[in-house]
Amino acid sequence: MDQVDRVPLGRFGKNTRITKGERMSVEIEKGVIDFDVNTAAWLEQYKSALFKIKELQEVAEIARAHIEQALGDGEVGMFLNRPVVRWTRVESKRFDTKRAREILPEQVISALEVVSVARRFTLVSEDD
Repeated sequence: MDQVDRVPLGRFGKNTRITKGERMSVEIEKGVIDFDVNTAAWLEQYKSALFKIKELQEVAEIARAHIEQALGDGEVGMFLNRPVVRWTRVESKRFDTKRAREILPEQVISALEVVSVARRFTLVSEDD
């Protein structure tokens, strides 16, 4: 892997990384980074991996459907006298937020709401 140098703050912007011998990622406006060749290559790796995962997920879903069909109402699948799969029923309780908003006063809802902040990682398609 190529060696990475840190450039002193102020010259190219905060947290700018330079890979020796190649153009660096540059902040072209606040919050917008123009990727270097290495980062663009990682982006292509990421897209390729997601595509492979999607293909394999489709294969897994088809295989699972065949296994579930073979199990029918059964809960344990055996092969060569050994259990290889379990398909058990699970009961869970969930809080119905929509119904709570209909029943409870707004003050109660406001008192119970918690705001959380996260970053969402999204690939931008050519159409966007």
